[in-house]
Amino acid sequence: MASSYWSSRLQMTYLLLALILYAPFLVADSALVRPALKSELVTQSLLLDITTAGNRLVAVGERGHIIYRDLDKAWQQAQVPVTSQLTSVYFPTPQVGFAVGHEAMILRSEDAGASWQLIHHDLEEAPLLDVYFTSEQKGFVVGGYGLLLTTKDSGKTWQSLMDDLPNPEGYHNNAITQDIKGNLFIAGERGSVYRSTNGGTRWEALQLDYDGSFFGITTTPAGQVIASGLRGNLFMSLDSGDSWQAIQHPGEQTLNTGLVLEDNQLVLLGQNGEYLTGPAQALNLHTLPGRYSLLAAARQGKEIIAVGRGGLHNLPLPETLGR
Repeated sequence: MASSYWSSRLQMTYLLLALILYAPFLVADSALVRPALKSELVTQSLLLDITTAGNRLVAVGERGHIIYRDLDKAWQQAQVPVTSQLTSVYFPTPQVGFAVGHEAMILRSEDAGASWQLIHHDLEEAPLLDVYFTSEQKGFVVGGYGLLLTTKDSGKTWQSLMDDLPNPEGYHNNAITQDIKGNLFIAGERGSVYRSTNGGTRWEALQLDYDGSFFGITTTPAGQVIASGLRGNLFMSLDSGDSWQAIQHPGEQTLNTGLVLEDNQLVLLGQNGEYLTGPAQALNLHTLPGRYSLLAAARQGKEIIAVGRGGLHNLPLPETLGR
């Protein structure tokens, strides 16, 4: 009986994650291109990503919600022209940032996330799942069904790179980042990890002994590249992706994205309230009260703020970690 119960819980967890990451809104027109409504409960709503814009925190989530907070100030809701679910946010400079989401919507801010403009929208494209910029001008967006877009003019125009990615099956691309050497990495469905050593012009598939989905890819100043995914699977490369080793740790839940602190210590966010902290080779397991699923985290001062189900969560980290 217990085995059946936990099997059902596990299936529900995967279903919830799939709905958060992949399911686009089924609409026949641009009904979602209208201003996001103000809400007093916005900090408790579903938030899917959080990042820093200089010293400011900016988080995005459902119904076009974007919120921001300056150090020691209250959270404020940004002016957003859409009600689409927003999945990722990134600021290449303290003032200029980009947010992406369903219906292939891409938003741009020039005031550190206080207000946003819609710069790309395509009802026929797959949902966008992650955004990363190597400079204010050059950036990349990844998404469902193998989607990969790039811009070289700060989002004014976008071009597809799907034909350049060795992904003929169209597996979902869930995350993109860059390592300290300038290599770009994409992680996604069915254990897929791709690398570009020349700024995104050419991509190659990397070999890992794993065929489950990856939801995050994290790099450290020490040159580590860490891919995180289903059922707590965690892999690390110390040679820019040429070889990979599985990382053993005490967690069991699906792992999403990660945050790097001082001395290459990690915070890896997971489902059901689980998160891991510490160096990659000696991670410690923690469980958030309420067991809310955690999708991303960012640091402001001495606080680590995670987002996910239930909105914002302050992670009670050990005093020795990144203080």
